[in-house]
Amino acid sequence: MRKIFIDTNILLDVILRRADFYQQAATIWADCESRKVQGYVSAISLNNMHDIMRKMVTPDVALEYIRLVLNVFSIVPLDESILRLAVDLPQKDFEDAIQTFSAVQIKADCIVTRDKSHFSGNYMPVITPAEYADLLR
Repeated sequence: MRKIFIDTNILLDVILRRADFYQQAATIWADCESRKVQGYVSAISLNNMHDIMRKMVTPDVALEYIRLVLNVFSIVPLDESILRLAVDLPQKDFEDAIQTFSAVQIKADCIVTRDKSHFSGNYMPVITPAEYADLLR
């Protein structure tokens, strides 16, 4: 089974039903839910999602979405080794560096994100939701 690491923006595209991105993100989510692929997210994604969602929905609804993510995806714990690797990565965004090394830690086949430019392709392929379908061929 393929292991895919899901960036936070893909999760939010589904939960917030972002019109331009929802359909492709929902396909990825469904494949993870049905175990067609094994979907992983970083522990920091849950915090980031909650922070964004609490401004848009009630705290209880935000927590229900977090529970949903916990039920569908495997969580990559944040630990010191990931943080040490991330802090030394010459990358603009520390959060994206954490995401990169979370994916490396679980030996993901790829990172799925809408923001490919935020990730170095030196560690594994970085693909968009539109490119995801090709992964399964």
